Amino acid sequence: MKKMLVIIMMMLMTLSNVYAGAGHALRHANPLPNLVRLTLGNAELLQLNATQVKEIRTWARTNKPTMMKLVQKVMNEEYMLKEEALTTDKDVVKNAESMLDARREIIKLKTACRMNLKKVLSEKQYAQVIGIYRSTQPKR
Repeated sequence: MKKMLVIIMMMLMTLSNVYAGAGHALRHANPLPNLVRLTLGNAELLQLNATQVKEIRTWARTNKPTMMKLVQKVMNEEYMLKEEALTTDKDVVKNAESMLDARREIIKLKTACRMNLKKVLSEKQYAQVIGIYRSTQPKR
């Protein structure tokens, strides 16, 4: 049990250090791609029509507040877990469930977002979005 707790805490602290900057909060909270901003930022290149832009912006306006609340919850929960691990170590694994639940919700929301993009964009446009995303990622 202690080994598992130590491993979990080391992973959380490593991730916290890697993505500590505020600009990386969403990426830190979840590794799934953020495609809406990329799509809107490349609207001209993708040749989006006014209806497509409107639908994507509506989706973003509707869902971004929920996403940001979930991201903030993950960040706050991680901070509380770290503090708890440094002080009492009481129920750290149990208390991590709230953070993990928020991460699951982020995954669900991002998946719904991709499904919406697939519905709004043509197959060619969606493939272009994925290509643009891949070209901006560091090579592994």
